[in-house]
Order: sequence, then structure tokens, then C-alpha cells
Amino acid sequence: MAVTGTEPMAATLNKLMNGELEAAHMYFQAAAWCAQAQLPGCTRFFMHHADEEMAHMRKVLQYLIDVDLPAQFEELAEPQIDANEIEGVFHAAFAHEQLVTRRYFAAVKEAEAAGDLSTVDFLNYFVAEQREEEMLLRQLVARLDLIGEGPHKLMHIDNEVAKLAAAADH
Repeated sequence: MAVTGTEPMAATLNKLMNGELEAAHMYFQAAAWCAQAQLPGCTRFFMHHADEEMAHMRKVLQYLIDVDLPAQFEELAEPQIDANEIEGVFHAAFAHEQLVTRRYFAAVKEAEAAGDLSTVDFLNYFVAEQREEEMLLRQLVARLDLIGEGPHKLMHIDNEVAKLAAAADH
């Protein structure tokens, strides 16, 4: 028997859980793209973020279990990284995080409208997480723009991203 007031949010919570899995899938693809481009710092960054998205998926799954709502996993589409340069990969990641943020904002509004205070409380964690994710990627995109063009552009980018990946590991 589901926790009081949570039933109306079951479908939305499942969409969020699957969205986190989709984000991890996209980040794993971005890591593979970076590995092929010989950018180990960027590869490490995206692997870390894929792991983080998997942890988010598990957190939503655990909430569904805790409030006794059914969890339903959907088929994942092949992730597309339509970029010829590393800047495009980071722009795509930033755009994806903005999409995820909009999904969480909509879910909070839906839970509030349904009077589901338990789910509102749960989702506030993700609202804060998304603020951090967007801020990080916005800063990274700005750094990439600052680096500009030049013969050592990729090395500079990879070194900058490697520093962020190392900081995230601690």
C-alpha cells in the first residue's frame, strides 16, 4: 500500500528514474567519444558524471520502493553525440542537463498541486543537484570558449576538465 498521497506521482517518478538512466547512457556515450578523441581528462569527467546519474537513478528507484509504488524501466534509445569537436560534446551535455532540470521543476509543481509533500521533499534534493550540474557545465562551456583556438587547444581543454574530474573524485 503506497505512502499517503504519493500515488498520483507514480508515472512522473518513473519518467524521472528513466530520465536519469537516459542521462547516464548519454554520459557514457560522451565518455566513449572522448576516449576515441584521446582526451583522457574529458573521458574521466564524463565517466564520473555517468556514475552520478546512475546514483540518481538508484535514488529515485529506492524512493519508489520506499513509498510502495511500482517501478517500470523503459527501453533506452541509442544516445546521440552529434559533435565534431569537444566543445559540441559539452554543449550537448549542458543542453541535456537543462532538459533534466525542466523535468524536475515540472515534477515539483505536479507534486505540489497533488498535495504530495513527501515527494516534494524528496524532489528538492534533485532541484539542488540540477542547480549544481547546470552551474558546473555552464562554467565549463565558458572555459572552453575562453581557451579558443590554437595548436594546443585540445590539450588545454583536456587538462582543465581533468582538474574538475579530479576534484569531483575527492
